[in-house]
Amino acid sequence: MKRVALYIRVSSDQQAKFGDSLREQEDTLNDYVKTQKDMIIHSTYIDDGISGQKLERDEFNRLMNDIKNGLVDLILFTKLDRWFRSLKHYLNTQEVLEKNNVHWIAVSQPYYDTTTAYGRTFINQVMSFAELEAQMTSERMKSVFSNKVKMGEVISGSTPLGYSIVDKHLVPNEQADIVRSVFNYYNEYANLNQTSLYLLEEFGIARTMQAVRSMLKNKKYIGEFRENKNYCEPIITKELFESVNRQLDMNQKSNVKNVYLFSGLLVCGECGRKMNSGQKATWGNRRKDGTRIKYPPKSMYSCRYAYQHPKCTNTKTIREHVLEKKLLEMLDDSIREAITELKNVKENIPDIRKKQQSIERKIDRLKVAYLNEIISLAEFKQDKEKLVKELNDLSSETRSNSDEQRIENLEKLLKMNVAQNYNKMDLIEKKAFWRSFIKKIKFNADREISMNFL
Repeated sequence: MKRVALYIRVSSDQQAKFGDSLREQEDTLNDYVKTQKDMIIHSTYIDDGISGQKLERDEFNRLMNDIKNGLVDLILFTKLDRWFRSLKHYLNTQEVLEKNNVHWIAVSQPYYDTTTAYGRTFINQVMSFAELEAQMTSERMKSVFSNKVKMGEVISGSTPLGYSIVDKHLVPNEQADIVRSVFNYYNEYANLNQTSLYLLEEFGIARTMQAVRSMLKNKKYIGEFRENKNYCEPIITKELFESVNRQLDMNQKSNVKNVYLFSGLLVCGECGRKMNSGQKATWGNRRKDGTRIKYPPKSMYSCRYAYQHPKCTNTKTIREHVLEKKLLEMLDDSIREAITELKNVKENIPDIRKKQQSIERKIDRLKVAYLNEIISLAEFKQDKEKLVKELNDLSSETRSNSDEQRIENLEKLLKMNVAQNYNKMDLIEKKAFWRSFIKKIKFNADREISMNFL
């Protein structure tokens, strides 16, 4: 019996659309094996979304390993271009196959035959034409795109903020003023995080810092794209664009990162999401001469989700130094409350265990009732969901970390002179300090602050 490997490949959604899908290939190969009395399928190898010109295919590599390990005698695929379209890669692979006495058949093109010298020569010629066709197609596509760019036509469906596609061309729309504001804002403050927050707070548009950076470096805003210097109508001046990009490059080279003490710890008390950190400058009152003093940016936190979704009502922001002061003031009392709570939980653990066992028995009885058709599937799911929630709530009260150790750690922290030692720490040490004993800090829409300890 010949041990057969079925190899299947689709390089793009287009091929699937035009009738060369993975399922169709697999059905064709399986039907072929059923007609052969001397074949047994060893394994099926499927490479999805991989070009025939590329040698790095995960399933193809697995097939090659199986061949080298003597597990395969024959390879089946539907058409030659499913196997390779690069002559060089084909010849390298064929050398491995011949060393291991492995042949292949293109079941939808039976005139290809690797068992004879004539057949191998014929295949080499076909592979040469296939490779040439692939390269010519690539060159044709490049030429088409290049001509479109020269004509100022859009070559993709995505459009930059501030533009719309009209008759295949980019045309400034009503959001062009937003783009100008963003460029002017960054030109004044030179801070990506701050600019990202400005875009969100002023215009309700959420963008990551990386997305804002890409926007500020997009030459389409000055009317340029690739080799076409007049690709579209510009939104901003070339002078402003160059000024912004000089500052972007300078900031990237300096690689100075702000240290946010509570990033990752501070969560929104309304929606539970982690609050975003950033910096925002403040301005003094306007003076007699009409000017105002700009104060240095200060670290602050806000819930960006609240600006995008009405489900979260926490649109409040809190400055880092205010949060830091509040936490230090409430630290001792919060620790004492946590110690008391842990001691109460410790005393109640036997009762909690009994409640857990009782709920588990109820779930078992519920399963029996469903299996005996006493209750419906909908009733079973609804009742089980309630019981599982109760069980999870009780489980959260019995911590994996020993209560004794947690109490001991908090009591040690209580005995420390935190206020005196804290002021001697630098930013990195302060950040590590808060993370050494705090699991989560909550800040809600009423500006209430609470902390959960590790």
